[in-house]
Amino acid sequence: MGKSQTNRAAAAAARELAATVTSWATSAPPVGTARYGSLYGLLLDVGESFTPAPRPADVVAGAMGFCYANAVTAASLPGWAYVEGLALLDTGGTRLPVPHAWVTTDGHTAVDVTWPDGKGVAYLGVRLAPAAWAGRPFWDSSPVLDVHARPTLLTHGVPGDWLMP
Repeated sequence: MGKSQTNRAAAAAARELAATVTSWATSAPPVGTARYGSLYGLLLDVGESFTPAPRPADVVAGAMGFCYANAVTAASLPGWAYVEGLALLDTGGTRLPVPHAWVTTDGHTAVDVTWPDGKGVAYLGVRLAPAAWAGRPFWDSSPVLDVHARPTLLTHGVPGDWLMP
């Protein structure tokens, strides 16, 4: 696939993910005085779209099923930022939006430190500052943006000190 075809495929995947998240957000509107009705609404408001980028050869993928811990480990390296949200996973015939974490070095590309290159075809997430994740034990592979465990994310949004400048 040429570079222009790759760019068109990435843009189409990003639109597909955004359309799905928009549909899901519409199905779960805010209740009462809540700012968001779901993680999907939160991601549409403060999330950013990321284009997949190959993992550098010197970065080894972490264990499957531990994306949050893998991304925290990678984000501890200088110049890397932790991102959490939804990724469009290509299973080889079906594409599924799933909760996921990855890293970025430039704020635009997603470096997946869990899935094999090519499995994540679009990413929508929030770059989270170390204040949001640095105190977690290394074995904790749960989402920081878990709106069920942290319902204040729906009522008030992401705390300002959690967001990357």
